[in-house]
Amino acid sequence: MLKRLFDPAAMYAHRLETSLNEARMAAFEHENAAEHHAALARMYRQRITRLEAELAPATAGIPSRLILDPAGPIPRVTPLKKPREPHQRMPAYLPQGAGG
Repeated sequence: MLKRLFDPAAMYAHRLETSLNEARMAAFEHENAAEHHAALARMYRQRITRLEAELAPATAGIPSRLILDPAGPIPRVTPLKKPREPHQRMPAYLPQGAGG
C-alpha cells in the first residue's frame, strides 16, 4: 500500500490526471467566455447599425430629431425622485424595536 502512495510513477500519473482535469475545466470556461464575447460583439454590431441608421438623416441634410434646433428650448433632465427636504432624516432600515 505504501508503495502505491509513494511510487513516483503513480504520483506522476496522479499529477497528470489533475493537470488534465484542470486543462479541461479551463477550456470549458474559455469556451463559455468566448460565446459570451461573441454575443456581445453581435449586440454591439447591431447597435452600430441602429445608431448609424438614426444618424444618417442628419448627415444627409434631412432634419433629424437627434439634432437640436439652436433657437429652441434647451432640454432639461429631471430626476425621477422627489427631492428631499434639506433637514429631512433618512428612513431607518429596520423599524425601531424590530429584532434582527
